[in-house]
Amino acid sequence: MNPPRFSPVHPDYDLECEEALEPALIAAIAQARAAGWAGSVIWQSLLSVITNLELAEIENLRTDREIARARLEAR
Repeated sequence: MNPPRFSPVHPDYDLECEEALEPALIAAIAQARAAGWAGSVIWQSLLSVITNLELAEIENLRTDREIARARLEAR
């Protein structure tokens, strides 16, 4: 996967990320279809996995902030 060429504030940053992710997602979807998974289940599963990963990342950030705050208060 290529690294970003633009800074996160550039208007094309999101599009560039989509373009970087697309080949891997197309390959994963093709593998799932080849294994016999139905298209509708693949799409629903991708949405579920993405949602769960995002929620986990948010919770991890919250936990990291709480740990940092507790360490500061313990000083």
